[in-house]
Amino acid sequence: MLKYFILILVYIIPNVGFRAACYATHSSDNVDSLSQLIASQNDNTEKVDKLILLSQDYRSIDQDSALLFCDQALRLSRALAYREGRADALYKKSLIYKSLGELNTSLIFAFRYQELCDSLQDSMRLAKAYFHIGNLQRNLSNNSSVLPNYKKSLRIYREKKDTARMMAVNNSIGNYFQTIATYDSAAIYYHNAIKLYELSGCENGLGRILGNLAKVYLRLEEFENAGKYLNMSLKFYENHEAMANMAILYINLGNLANEKDDYVRAMEYYHQADSLYREAKDARGIHDVYLNCGIIYQKQGKHNLALKNYNLALTYYRKQNIAKGMITALQCKAWVYSSQEKFEQALILYDSSLQLAIVSTDLYRQQEILGSMLETYYDAGDFKNAFLFFSRYDIIKDSIFNRKKAEIISDLMFKYEKERDQAHILSLENENLSKEFRLQKRTNERNWYFFTGVGIIIIAFFAFIYFRTKVRKEKIIASQKIQQLEEEKKLLAARFLVEGQEEERKRIARELHDGLGVLLSATKMQFSAIRDKSPENKALIEKASKFLDQASGDVRKISHNMMPGLLTKLGLYEALEDLFDSLNDTRGLNAHIEIIGSKERLPENQEIMLYRIIQEMVNNTLKHADARRIELQINVRQKWLDIRYADDGVGFDVEEKQERKTLGLQTIQSRVKFLNGSLSIESSPAKGCVFIMQIPLS
Repeated sequence: MLKYFILILVYIIPNVGFRAACYATHSSDNVDSLSQLIASQNDNTEKVDKLILLSQDYRSIDQDSALLFCDQALRLSRALAYREGRADALYKKSLIYKSLGELNTSLIFAFRYQELCDSLQDSMRLAKAYFHIGNLQRNLSNNSSVLPNYKKSLRIYREKKDTARMMAVNNSIGNYFQTIATYDSAAIYYHNAIKLYELSGCENGLGRILGNLAKVYLRLEEFENAGKYLNMSLKFYENHEAMANMAILYINLGNLANEKDDYVRAMEYYHQADSLYREAKDARGIHDVYLNCGIIYQKQGKHNLALKNYNLALTYYRKQNIAKGMITALQCKAWVYSSQEKFEQALILYDSSLQLAIVSTDLYRQQEILGSMLETYYDAGDFKNAFLFFSRYDIIKDSIFNRKKAEIISDLMFKYEKERDQAHILSLENENLSKEFRLQKRTNERNWYFFTGVGIIIIAFFAFIYFRTKVRKEKIIASQKIQQLEEEKKLLAARFLVEGQEEERKRIARELHDGLGVLLSATKMQFSAIRDKSPENKALIEKASKFLDQASGDVRKISHNMMPGLLTKLGLYEALEDLFDSLNDTRGLNAHIEIIGSKERLPENQEIMLYRIIQEMVNNTLKHADARRIELQINVRQKWLDIRYADDGVGFDVEEKQERKTLGLQTIQSRVKFLNGSLSIESSPAKGCVFIMQIPLS
């Protein structure tokens, strides 16, 4: 059982880095100078690139600021139609969310980045997208999608002969196989990465790859190979003065010594690692050392010292919510109590670690813990529970086997389909060549036999048909072009008309607010001054003041209806929420709005048009429906908006309204068509009304 826990530590320690020392940050002077340069620069693609660079500088300093710079780069790249800049900003945004621990959000932006790279046909960016998505899915335990993404990335880098990135992908595939306990496959990919180094001399990440290979051999209990590659990795980091990576190596060297029962040397390695972690102020690393030292004390029979070290590590893991660390520390404590025959306490701790493993969806840890629990029940003489936990252990074991089998089958199918497609392509090429050869032979024979007579007639006939067809096609094409130009002219006229209407609304709203509104306010002030000087006319002046207040309110209301200030300042979604808030103030009416998804600003014309459509629906409800409740749901998807508007009013006959071509319904339909959207209406008398729209996002 002791060997089992040492191997657990080999599993969790690779995920711990020298976090504080590994992140290299730019000086504040460089960041400030770059910020000043961006502030003084005109809007262009170079500014987008600098904003992305600035977000990268801030990623390890202030993630909120980094996200802000990414959003600025996204907005500017959209305005400039700079798709490469938009792609890079999405990638940086995904990295920032990954560093914040929000892996699902990071994956959403990674998929958007991959989709954009695909449309750009940029193979290197696409390879980076596949690699990044594979890493995220591995962290999220989405094992079925990890390997296909890694292999797509590796195939592109192999075509581009990018050795450094091929090494990185091979290393990540090795890490994936190590995560699912397929150590032989992991070793193959680590050796592939090392072979690439030997062929090219590229040293990027070589020390890390050697260390990973050593950990695999430690799990396979091939201690000689483990020691060989650990020492090679240590020598590499010493030669390159990369002290930031040596703490993990010392821990693994300590684990190797522990396996050989050389406790003195193991503790020396652990203390060397502890010194490096303390120098870097890496709390996670320090508490990982406590966990390793606890194993040594336990093997030496020093149970109190072991429990003290386990408790120190467990307290930190709980505070930082590190699930893998908590699971391992709880298992180690349970093992101490089990060895002291305190079975009840041991089982409580095992159960706690099992619940954490279930929440983490880690089948391998669940299998390990269930195995320990059935052994503990057996040692305690509780054979009934031992049998029950054996059954659960067997079920998890089968699940793991089935998962591995499915992954192997999927990989084999992928290879088979690829080879089958290649064979099919070759077969089609051969068939086409054969057809072309036979056709050429027949054509030669026909030309030979009919050259002097029939050939001339056929050529003349086909020439006649060709020119006749050509003339007819040219007429059709010309007619189509004229029709297309007329349609484009109508669409352009409609667009100018709508845009002109909205500009005129803006102008009138501004004139009402800034002109007539100010004039009415000034007049009211004059009346107030007259009232103070003419007490005998006070009643009359106050009455006039009330009329002025009413007029000012009406002016503000008209100005707001023509062009809400929130629409231009904060965008469509804020303006709609304000509209529905004002509807709720209407007596006897309950208005509800729900916006699902991102609230990023849309192009101004599109926002205004969508607002006018929903405003027209609301006006129709208020004027004709006699409704008590209005509901609006907007679902913001990646490429379109799903909009559902409903009221519980008197309803109407849809076909009858469409035949009559009522103004309100025609206005809504024309605006939806203007946005290239689709509209469906569901209504009948006394059963309310539902409008469902799909609007593409430009």
